[in-house]
Amino acid sequence: MTKTDSIKKIFSQSNKMMLLIAILPILFSIFFYTRYIFIYQNSIENIQSANEISTKVKNKVLEEMWDVVFGQIKPSSYTQKGITVELRADINRISENANTATEKSTLDVALRTLDTMEKYLEKILENVTLEKPVQENEVIMEQIDSVNQLLYDILQDFVHVEIDIAGKRSAEITRSILLLTFAELVIIASIFFFSRRTQKFIEKKIQQPIDDLVKLATEFSNGHLDYRSNVSPLSELSNLSISMNTMADNLNTLIGENAEKQHHLAQSEVRTLQAQITPHFIYNSLDAILALVDQGELQTVKEMTFALSDFFRISLSKGKDWIPLSKEIRHVEDYLKILKIRYGKMLSYTISVPQIEDYIVLKMILQPIIENAVYHGTKFIRDVGTVQLEVKEDSEALSFYITDNGIGMTPERLQEVRNNLNNESPSTFESGYGLYNVHRRLKLYYGEAAKLKIDSVYNQGTRVLISVPKNNKILPKMEELRNV
Repeated sequence: MTKTDSIKKIFSQSNKMMLLIAILPILFSIFFYTRYIFIYQNSIENIQSANEISTKVKNKVLEEMWDVVFGQIKPSSYTQKGITVELRADINRISENANTATEKSTLDVALRTLDTMEKYLEKILENVTLEKPVQENEVIMEQIDSVNQLLYDILQDFVHVEIDIAGKRSAEITRSILLLTFAELVIIASIFFFSRRTQKFIEKKIQQPIDDLVKLATEFSNGHLDYRSNVSPLSELSNLSISMNTMADNLNTLIGENAEKQHHLAQSEVRTLQAQITPHFIYNSLDAILALVDQGELQTVKEMTFALSDFFRISLSKGKDWIPLSKEIRHVEDYLKILKIRYGKMLSYTISVPQIEDYIVLKMILQPIIENAVYHGTKFIRDVGTVQLEVKEDSEALSFYITDNGIGMTPERLQEVRNNLNNESPSTFESGYGLYNVHRRLKLYYGEAAKLKIDSVYNQGTRVLISVPKNNKILPKMEELRNV
């Protein structure tokens, strides 16, 4: 089984890598700059301190010692706070900041020179204490002057050493800056390269699978349930892809099973409707034919027999659900012709069909409504019953208006019939099962594009509107479902 990564893990790794690459320049800069700046700063401080000491050596040493020689400074008060003590403390302080052997050796020479000066100073103090002639101390002062000049020169040599070191540090800092600049350019290029690589990786591993899932959802919403998405290598998207593909498989199976069930249900309802028509209609029609034979009305017998034969031929239609509009109209005309022969002057009818294309329509959507108009409408009035069928056409639909002058319905009964149709429950119909059957089949085959509307006024009559879409060039809905 192929190992899958998670989106969280991918982003976590990418973030860690980007953070590491971003921190590296800062760490290098801090390390190199701090180190070289610290060394350079020490060199500058040593130069300043050495210059200050040199100034003291040049200006204060001889002056202070001549004061001792001439008695202006008491020997007893000089030993703990003399200039040589101060110079030694200053040189030792510089030694603490010395990092190279050259610096330390130069300062060691300065300290030894200072030791020599202190020995001469002790001799002067001893002569002053013993009150020896000033000439002896003047000879020693000449020696001190030479040593003092030597100490000054040594300190100046130390300054030159520090200047050289500072120059070298400056050159090293310059080189370091150039190296760091180059390193940062390399790092920036690495970040850019890694960002592009990460972007391509995310597009391939995350964006593309998400786009596939979006397309899968779009195809599903458009009814293309045969479309399938590739399984993503990421665990989250992989589970989602597999789930959606499985859902599509299940939907296809369920739709196919439901289409088959609905088709069988529709066939069953048609057979039920036909079974309702067959017994009493055939018996009554045959009784009427026998009566006409007894009366010698052979031409009428022929017309009625032909109408009855054609009526059942269209009802069966070799098991087809869809028939031409002309046959559906003829089916109604045969039915009304038979009833007219049976009822005579007590029934009249008109059928108005304009010159329109012979569209394909669902079978037996008009005859059950005509039957209701006769048996639940005109049959209950004392006047001549009238049934009218009018066909109209617009740009999108065919409309059938079935009007009768029967007993009609009270507002309460009309609302009850409308509610029963909306509930789509045949058990609520005590009579007029054909009305429910037509409404049910219209919705099943045409969907929401079909309409069945009832208007009725008590003691005035009823009008039923059936509207269906034109579908000569479109497969009927049920046939589409059956072919899924």
